[in-house]
Amino acid sequence: MAQRFRAPARTARRAGRSASVLFSPPFAPVAALACVLVAALAGAGPASAAPPRPYLVPWIAVSPGEPLPPPAPPDAAGGSVNAPGILLEAWGGTLAAETTPGAIAQAFAAARLAGRKTGLSFDVPELPVPSDAREAEAASAGSLLPGFDAALGAARDADLVVLSLPDLPDDVRARRYLLMKVAAEVRARVPSARVAVLLHQPRSGPLFPKAARELLSDEAAAYVDVLGLDLDDARTEPAAVRAAADELAFARPLLVRTPRLPDAAALLAAAARFSAVDAPFVAAPLASTADAPLLDRLGSLLVGDFARDARASDARDASGGALEAARLAPAADLGGVVVIPGFTPAGAEARGPLVLTLEAPDYVSAEVVELATGRSRRFAIPKTAGPPRLTLSTANGPIAVVLAPREKPKEEATRAAAAVTAVRGLTVEEILAKHQVWRAARDARWTRFVGTNRTSIRFRFEGLDNSFELSFEGPLFYEKGKGFDWAWSTAYVNGVRWRGKKFPTLPLLQPEKVSELPLTLTFNDAYRYELEGETKVAGLPCWKLKFEPKAATSVEPLYAGTVYIAQADFSVRRVDTRQLNLTGEVQSADETTDFGEVPAPDGKPLLLPLKTRGQWIVKTFSRTTTLERTTELTGVSIDPPDFEARKKAVSSSDSVMVRDTDQGIRYLEKNKEGERVVVQDAKTARLFGLGGVFYDDSYDYPLPLLGLYYIDLDVAKKKRQLQVFFAGVILAGSYNDPSLFGTKLDLGVDVFGSAVRGSDTLYVDGTEDKAQTVKSRGAAANLNVGYPVARHLKLTGTVGATYRDYAEDSDTAPGFAVPSDTWVTRLEGRAAYDLKGWSLIGRYGWSFRSRWEPWGYPGNPDYGPGKDRFQLWEVRLSKDFRLPRFQRIRGSISWVGTRNADRFSKISFGFYGGSSLRGFRSGSLRAEEAVVARGAYGFVLGDVFRLEGIYEHAVVKDSASGLDWASFGGAGISGQFSGPWSTLVQVDAGLPVVGRERGQKGFVLNLVFLKSF
Repeated sequence: MAQRFRAPARTARRAGRSASVLFSPPFAPVAALACVLVAALAGAGPASAAPPRPYLVPWIAVSPGEPLPPPAPPDAAGGSVNAPGILLEAWGGTLAAETTPGAIAQAFAAARLAGRKTGLSFDVPELPVPSDAREAEAASAGSLLPGFDAALGAARDADLVVLSLPDLPDDVRARRYLLMKVAAEVRARVPSARVAVLLHQPRSGPLFPKAARELLSDEAAAYVDVLGLDLDDARTEPAAVRAAADELAFARPLLVRTPRLPDAAALLAAAARFSAVDAPFVAAPLASTADAPLLDRLGSLLVGDFARDARASDARDASGGALEAARLAPAADLGGVVVIPGFTPAGAEARGPLVLTLEAPDYVSAEVVELATGRSRRFAIPKTAGPPRLTLSTANGPIAVVLAPREKPKEEATRAAAAVTAVRGLTVEEILAKHQVWRAARDARWTRFVGTNRTSIRFRFEGLDNSFELSFEGPLFYEKGKGFDWAWSTAYVNGVRWRGKKFPTLPLLQPEKVSELPLTLTFNDAYRYELEGETKVAGLPCWKLKFEPKAATSVEPLYAGTVYIAQADFSVRRVDTRQLNLTGEVQSADETTDFGEVPAPDGKPLLLPLKTRGQWIVKTFSRTTTLERTTELTGVSIDPPDFEARKKAVSSSDSVMVRDTDQGIRYLEKNKEGERVVVQDAKTARLFGLGGVFYDDSYDYPLPLLGLYYIDLDVAKKKRQLQVFFAGVILAGSYNDPSLFGTKLDLGVDVFGSAVRGSDTLYVDGTEDKAQTVKSRGAAANLNVGYPVARHLKLTGTVGATYRDYAEDSDTAPGFAVPSDTWVTRLEGRAAYDLKGWSLIGRYGWSFRSRWEPWGYPGNPDYGPGKDRFQLWEVRLSKDFRLPRFQRIRGSISWVGTRNADRFSKISFGFYGGSSLRGFRSGSLRAEEAVVARGAYGFVLGDVFRLEGIYEHAVVKDSASGLDWASFGGAGISGQFSGPWSTLVQVDAGLPVVGRERGQKGFVLNLVFLKSF
């Protein structure tokens, strides 16, 4: 019978459905959804009490602009949570109509005046959504769904919002993304509303579409409170609907939408039937709404915290046939209300006398209310030995029987309905869904901002006890969905302000851009999350959620890590990330982003990412370079009216500018018309001029340094690296492929040569023996192969050859034999580990001389024919501590040693080459074994001059020199300032302070001017 009242619009919409949909039984219920209980779905926090929830709410479905059902007299309205509702169905494109927002506002106002609930239902159809993850992140529901913003603005006080999904396809990724996006914005903008997803019964097969399981998989189900089903037949068994729904979302409250019904009495009958299976919301269009006030009168009887009552209440007509009856009771009342709509379980109308049998003689009286007329009659219920039988009638339509319990001793009292009092913790899906609501509410309050961004990058080079820091500061302009433009109006080198007119455009080192970010709603749904526990961030209790990519999308550059969600408001407070699937020269990328409050025009602070600290390890020239990066955003102004004017003024300046693009950060350069354009061919090469002087007593004269330094990080656009340093008497160069054949292997070659011989001097018991002084110089080439075995650990193997030539000094004794020139072949293994500023390096090498004839005086005990082979090893641990205002403390300790070495193969100390020992001239101190500790503190005077104090101390063992763990220490200073003609000036000076009694005197000076071309 109900099929005759099918709505025409509904029929037309279903016409395109397939008639051959097959049903595949689910393998298992979705585990995450099995925990979703009613308390959390009502929107309560994890520790707050849930408000009364509805159990029997009939909804009259109407179209926008359609006349509303007449209300009951004012005295019948009562503000009950079970009051009937008016559900406006803006289906089939109606949402985008110009008249829809006005019709919604008018209908909602009239319904509220009548004491009724209000609801809005609209289609979430198959729409084109951004496949690009960043576009999908920035897109809003309003930009994707025409009419959404205006309609939701008119329905801002709705009690129910229904997201209808017609014609669900097999591939539901786009629809799931849109569902989550729309649901989050609905929750953010209409916090009073329950959100339902309405699926439509296929023409054949199961009750729910085949793709419904995938649609509601993972965290998507947590975005809705109620699971809805648009039935083809109102007579469908409620138990069948419940069973099918539990396969998708176990124990989830239901919304049942039926075809057109004759009147409100039939709607009440359907609502009573489905309330038994926790379907509190039943909606249908009505052929006649004249009797709609009966629903209002029932609602006025159910004011308070009513729940389903499991006690028996059997209603039968005069012939003994069963009638529909629903029973509800307040949690603290032993009476309750029995609703008898006057329909059989099969849906047939049954008007006339009936007998209601109660479960026990526990009631003193009953009030029978005719819901259609409002008339009522109260009568006593005699106490009998058996269950009482009440003779009633539905001749005038549905009735409600209000029962009054007999007095009982307190100890005999029992509750009519059980209440769940245990507090359940939220699931990870619910936490994420509520976070998206917070995020949607936040993002609706702004579109762009201006701030000052300072980014500092500190470079630490493997094997060197020093670091180099670049800082850029300037205005940053950010527009949602467009990324940022950032100007470098001020630059600092090691804390010293750059005084040149324009800072050089340096090669941009950066990991490959991540395709999808965690916590964002995207088409591909790239991450899975796991709740690890609870912690505090900046004193705020937070949930700690671990995330990692799903296997299906793990080939893309993505993150893994931890996100911290505040328990108070579900805002994100911190995100720790490590980038996966890195390619090219980047070995690892780790970052921590902290969120902070900024003032907003509406008076309530906004939470934005204000500080990021990170570490990148980059494979450069057969070594690793660690980049420690800190970004701070200050002075943020949200949606300033002069945004465009300020941005235009900065763009027209001479500042270096960069832009965040899909390919990463790129320079913005002025074209001939003076407009900024993106330089897609990013600069990877740079040429520097170098001049200066180096003084060391090991050389006969100060060495002039005048030459060039060239670096290219993308040779021939194949991500290969080249650097060449030429300074007259010194030549050094490296070539490296950081991703050999597309693998993680890196292969490199480096060369070094010096045209000037230095002095190698022997000290015995603290006295210099000039008669044994030897001049030497060398040239070397190495082949290096490296592989990162872990994110922060890299192993490198080296095959090298060094040519050493030796000559007499002017003071060399005639009887002293100079060592023979020789080729030294070297095999070395090296491991480098770097994490959070700590660096641990270990290396062990085997060396083989091509020829090694007797040297020194006849019978020299330090010579042996077997010493043409020797080994060297080192273990070094270092740490940099970064302090405010460019202050820095750095320290390291190393243990170095040799095996089977002689004077010309032992550990040597000096400024260039060997092990660093500040102030000691090269070739004057050597060791079989040594422990070396180094420490430095640096600071900046104003922003003009950087000064660093350095002390290095070595405890040395060398039998040939008479040293048995003797102490040597050198102190020095390092200064840096910005020179004329856009140059950078570096000064290093040092002298021995411990060991002077052993002949270690003098000083070492290095002065360098560096200019970029």
